[in-house]
Amino acid sequence: MKDTILSTGIDIGTSTTQLIFSRLTMENTGGFGSVPKVEVVDKEIIYRSPVTFTPLLGEESIDGKAVENIVRRAYKDAGFRPGDIDTGAVIITGETAGKRNAKNVLASLSDIAGDFVVAAAGPDLESVLSGKGAGAAELSANTGNLVANLDIGGGTTNISYFLDGDVVDTACYSIGGRILKFNDKKVSYISPALQPFLDIAKIKISKGDRLDDDLKEKLRILAGYMAEVLAAAIGMSPVNKSLQEKCITNHGIHTERKPDCVMLSGGVAECVERLERTQKTGEQIDEFYYGDIGFILAGEILKQKAFSEEKRQKAKETLRATVVGAGNYSMEVSGSTIIYQNASLPKKNLMVYSLLWQQEADLLQMKERIRLVKKRHAEAELDDRGKGEYVLAFSGPENPSFPEIEKMADAIIDGFNDEIEEDKLPIIMIEHDIGKVLGQAIRRRIGRNKSLLCIDGISCKEGDFVDVGKPVAGHQVLPVVVKTLLFEGKSK
Repeated sequence: MKDTILSTGIDIGTSTTQLIFSRLTMENTGGFGSVPKVEVVDKEIIYRSPVTFTPLLGEESIDGKAVENIVRRAYKDAGFRPGDIDTGAVIITGETAGKRNAKNVLASLSDIAGDFVVAAAGPDLESVLSGKGAGAAELSANTGNLVANLDIGGGTTNISYFLDGDVVDTACYSIGGRILKFNDKKVSYISPALQPFLDIAKIKISKGDRLDDDLKEKLRILAGYMAEVLAAAIGMSPVNKSLQEKCITNHGIHTERKPDCVMLSGGVAECVERLERTQKTGEQIDEFYYGDIGFILAGEILKQKAFSEEKRQKAKETLRATVVGAGNYSMEVSGSTIIYQNASLPKKNLMVYSLLWQQEADLLQMKERIRLVKKRHAEAELDDRGKGEYVLAFSGPENPSFPEIEKMADAIIDGFNDEIEEDKLPIIMIEHDIGKVLGQAIRRRIGRNKSLLCIDGISCKEGDFVDVGKPVAGHQVLPVVVKTLLFEGKSK
């Protein structure tokens, strides 16, 4: 039996703001006589909004009202109301995530977009979503290759590595097409991210400089260095290490293996594809049509062997990769072997605390480990998004014995005795398919009147935040979003 849900993706980026609406089809693929396994078997994009420049109030703040109007208009044009939407994500990306009012805008958009449309920001999550939206995860699953996707936007480049369909590494660099902007043929904005390139090239550029031939040549030199850094970021070119380190936003790629193939997405990737078309057709383009260095950077990227046609695979999405990732890939589906009773859903922004349970010996230390989790949560400096409920996560052994399950249930009851009395037992989230049997063991001890949510099939780590939606697919599974709510960069 198939079930469909509606999802939205909303991307407020350095350069552009855009939305998509998708229909996700879920089906039990477990087969007759086996454990149910509900999966998303089809994703159909049913509406794409126009791509608009992200409205700003100067260089320090997002124009929140204008962004809200863009979102409301897209919902109206698509023929949907917030109550129609089952899941999705609002993503603030690139330099926009560092704007002074980014958190407030993100929260307000999540409130108006739908009951379980979650808010998220952070370069690691953006790297994963853009890579999935571009098709890198799918290509790696189909070929077994290590696929690198570089999502080159207005303010940042998000890099993701995929192997056999799974993300294995991410990175982010302060390189993008709008780190220098023009208005009326004059320099109107210079991002601090440009300074390392100005320093190494020994070039000076100031606001108000005219866009003449001399400045154009300087821009090509700077963009050449940027392209070299991006090639070096994936291990495909030597580069000045000091320069590379100055461009890293959060961290670089740790994987030593070089990718088998490369994909490009983002606004600059769109410029790359257009430049390749013009080289074949002879068509003339205005390199500064968008008032930035996107085409200049694209031209220098094409000169790098790392991004040659032989090495590069065409992305399924370029400009819309992140928003497609947000709409189609932000949600995970829990396992079908779960227990939930008396739990109000959806639940948003629950902080994750990890517990080690790999072997029976770990159970002997469980009460002390639970005490430390409670202490960490009590001392955590969290805003309203993380107070109150939280998630207790562990992988768990794949095939624990019945005595081990019983011991784990006893440890949870013993460690959370006060919380159970107040009906505030944390949500339990397990990677392996033992949620139901563990949940049943806990339920025998606490009764059916207390709240209990024991979910499996989800992998998350300490410090992540989790959203859990209302049951879908005939109440067999729960939609879950694992995210990192981090605003990188300096607050302005």
